[in-house]
Amino acid sequence: MTIARETAIDKEYLIKQTDSLLFDQIERLRGFKSTYISELILIEAKKNKKIEDELRYILSEGFVYNGKHYSRFGKSASQGKAGITAFVVDGIFDELYKITQMDIPVDNCVISKYEAQRCLTFSSCTLIENYCPNIVIVDEYEKVIPNQFIKYVVKKERTFTNATTGETGTYNSREIEDGFRDITISCFDGCGCHEKEFMETVSKQIGLEYNAVGSQIRMPFIKGYSVYVPFREIFHEWGINTITDIYGKKHNVDEIDCIWNTSMFKAHKLFNQAYGSNAWVKYLEIFHKYQYKLGISKYSHHMQHINGKSRMNFQYLQCLDLWNPKYIEWFHDKTYPKYDILAPENEGKIIKIAKYTTNLFEQIIKGNKFYTYKFMGIKDDSTYETDSIYMRAALVNDVMLKDPAVKRFIYRKLKKAIDEAKIGKIYVSGFYHTLVGDMIGYLQYVAGLPVVGCLKERQFYCNTMKEGRVLGFRSPLVDASEVNEVNIVSNDITRKWLSHFKDQDVVMTNMYDISAPQMGGCDYDGDIILQTDDPILIESRIDKPIIIDINDKATAVEKDYSKQNLIEYELLTRDNRIGEITNIATVVENRYTTNEDIRKKYSDQSSLLRIFQGKEIDFIKTGLRWQIPARMKRETKKLPWFLLYNYPAKKKRYDKIHSINKGIEDKSDRLELNAFRSPSPMNELCDYLCTWEKKNLIWDNSCVDTRCLIINNNLKLDDKKISRQIRHIINDFAQELQLLSSKIVNSIDFDYCETTILLEKYHDRLKNVLSDEELLANYTIKVSYSNSSTSKTLAWHLFGEWIIKNLQENSNPKKNIQIVEVPYETKLTYEYLGKHYELKGCENV
Repeated sequence: MTIARETAIDKEYLIKQTDSLLFDQIERLRGFKSTYISELILIEAKKNKKIEDELRYILSEGFVYNGKHYSRFGKSASQGKAGITAFVVDGIFDELYKITQMDIPVDNCVISKYEAQRCLTFSSCTLIENYCPNIVIVDEYEKVIPNQFIKYVVKKERTFTNATTGETGTYNSREIEDGFRDITISCFDGCGCHEKEFMETVSKQIGLEYNAVGSQIRMPFIKGYSVYVPFREIFHEWGINTITDIYGKKHNVDEIDCIWNTSMFKAHKLFNQAYGSNAWVKYLEIFHKYQYKLGISKYSHHMQHINGKSRMNFQYLQCLDLWNPKYIEWFHDKTYPKYDILAPENEGKIIKIAKYTTNLFEQIIKGNKFYTYKFMGIKDDSTYETDSIYMRAALVNDVMLKDPAVKRFIYRKLKKAIDEAKIGKIYVSGFYHTLVGDMIGYLQYVAGLPVVGCLKERQFYCNTMKEGRVLGFRSPLVDASEVNEVNIVSNDITRKWLSHFKDQDVVMTNMYDISAPQMGGCDYDGDIILQTDDPILIESRIDKPIIIDINDKATAVEKDYSKQNLIEYELLTRDNRIGEITNIATVVENRYTTNEDIRKKYSDQSSLLRIFQGKEIDFIKTGLRWQIPARMKRETKKLPWFLLYNYPAKKKRYDKIHSINKGIEDKSDRLELNAFRSPSPMNELCDYLCTWEKKNLIWDNSCVDTRCLIINNNLKLDDKKISRQIRHIINDFAQELQLLSSKIVNSIDFDYCETTILLEKYHDRLKNVLSDEELLANYTIKVSYSNSSTSKTLAWHLFGEWIIKNLQENSNPKKNIQIVEVPYETKLTYEYLGKHYELKGCENV
């Protein structure tokens, strides 16, 4: 245990956790509320051979902390990817384990799948008090989409010859083939629907000012996304008064609140085997026995809280045909005239897209107050709640935009945004939507009617985007075939029954194509996609047959549910290779060649990596993963140049090698770089941003002396001895903070509490100088602002509330800033990320 951790424990630094079904059960067993959950401890231990013996021991035997013994309890899917396992104190262990098993002990199972389902109670969610809807469970609906031309993976036996010995052998190679296949899809995998009362109850308890049409559900062994559909009215129009659940029981439609399915109810098989036709009745009995609550882990958002533009990422951009012939020609032809990447005549498609982002940055650099406020994170909200003390200060008085500390905050935020733009985080029209199946088709299936739905092939329905062509992207994305093009449509049925989707980020798919398998094998339990109608992006989609894992239902074999097998499962599932696979794909996508055979090789590698990625994403649930071949791993020894901006240490090494090589005339003696340059769109984008930055990021360093605003002018602050002592403390803090920051940049392991501990340490030193908090705060502020070189971080972080208080008392109330969203553009409005605003309370904008 490090000193930082010991100090954190001694000082009781607490990390706020959101509610969960598990925390609620712990509180129930404890018998009272507590801000400190001492019954549960999370252990982080990522996969590492060096600590495997110690990890195996602690998983088997547990550990003692503060005189209490803790035993291995489980982990959620997200915790598994982060190498985290939860341990629970022995005093409640047996009872809590029984509760998470819903009173059904397991002898054997697919351990990875069962553990992921049992530990759904770990999920963060809002607990809905005193409400349990009437839920009906129906079967899952599958259909076959015939004769689809796809790519798929096959195993082939290949021979090899040892270069040294000449001996031959064989090996199994995974290779890409294409052809026509019938594809089975689950049209409503993970989603269901609910009635109006459910929507209103949930929205009210969450504290929303609107009714959220969609909710992601969390209950023990239940996970999925439910959307409001007025099914009672629809059923009556169809002449349907009762429906039958999967257990053979009929239900009056007027008494039903939710219609969910077995793809949501993960324990259907378990309960059906144990209780037969009484499975759901018994589930609810146990649910109420343990006083479980309905949990909502996320919900649909209203357009008033969503910008009309979102940032892309390099995964999405590199899988489009954004290559610029002029940039390619310049890159390869050394006799080409001097190339000005900023010149309009040289603009490639990706630069045309990026110019919205750089134009926005230029407004901030020029000091435009509206764009600066919005960039700082100010929303159209009369309360202007924000965690940033700098933002709060700037809202009280716009003069603070010229304060040196506030300016430094803005500059650092802007510099970070520019560096992020270099790796693809540039704005385009569109935003993320949560997927659901065709709900009209769902109700038809539930009612026993012909299942035809209301949408046709390649049609989606949402009420937040204009009708017409859009592209859909889902992360992580590694292959061009995953970019999905569909048409946003509406019709008489959607207008009649689903108009309430208006202004909420839910999109409904059809039952006639393979959009879900295409978009990374997504389902409908809360998965989101970025939808964009940007014309440049739409015209740049690559028409490539999609790659589908035709064996995606494969899982690990069932095993005894024993301590030993649980430990082996734990040791196996402590890492996450999603980032590594994405980086390999990024190397492949950014290579350039005119050789058709090599192009095909790159294309097939990208397709194969898509299947690797799908296996990796599901690994924690299925227990199956494909080992990445060594030849693929070697690809990441040299990253594309632009991606270095995602890895500061690698970028630093690249710059150092590049600098050394400049002094070596003989090219054969130069050191090998750890990245490659190519004329790929992503490298072009990065090149453009770097060149643009050198020309435009000329920061106005002029500041305003704000001491008369941020200091209590009624206090006597002229004791030179006190000022001198405080100045020494401020300087010591600045040195320690710089050291801590360098550790973070260089990825040296540090405890997340260290910054807080550092601030508290220096707060204690300051309190030894003066015990009066207000006097101490104002002395510290005054000393910090005595000259431009003195660090102001300590003053703002420890005494920010005093700065705001002084600022409010010393400012004209009329100077308070107000930003108001308006429905349309006028001469007085500003456009920001697809919306229009007016700025009030500000002069010389």
